[in-house]
Amino acid sequence: MLLTCLALAVQLESPPLESPPPPPPLPDPAGSPRKVVRERGNLYYYRPRPGFQQRIRVGGRLGFGVAGRLAGPLPVRAAFALDVIGVARVPVSRGDVAFGLLPELGYSLTAGAQHTLGNFVTAGMGLGVLSGPLAVGVIPRLVAGRFDRERALGVRTGLLVEGSKEGGFSLELAHQALFTPRGVIHELRATISITIVLPL
Repeated sequence: MLLTCLALAVQLESPPLESPPPPPPLPDPAGSPRKVVRERGNLYYYRPRPGFQQRIRVGGRLGFGVAGRLAGPLPVRAAFALDVIGVARVPVSRGDVAFGLLPELGYSLTAGAQHTLGNFVTAGMGLGVLSGPLAVGVIPRLVAGRFDRERALGVRTGLLVEGSKEGGFSLELAHQALFTPRGVIHELRATISITIVLPL
């Protein structure tokens, strides 16, 4: 009994145990730097090739359009226009984009009401810019034939825009001056052509 009282007295007199101090605050961990990765497909950069020689291409085009009267003794204001033309594209300089000759030879028809019928042979040599299947040029042509049973001779100058890689289309806007016994007929012709031009 005495020992129990002594042990209790010792426990009451001893100071309470202190709790350990809290750990010092730690800084927030620095995250790894953000890296943005953009996915990119295969990129093909155009590099001009000044020494590259384009090939000569030949073919033809079949054009449909309209011939509108600007001045002169054309009986109607507008008529149907048809062109069947053999063409060649001949580069005269080197490079992916080159100057070229645009020779053309073919048949042209103008047909409308009120005795408006013309059958012509056309031949011309143009100058333009060639870039693979694309061609842009100005083509002056001689026009000879018959218009409403009368002889006719004239000049046609057209602006041609063409895109044909083994088949494509051409768009031409042209002015034609046709000399007939009745006077000079001025026409504006717009045609769109199915074009096939193949390399030799």
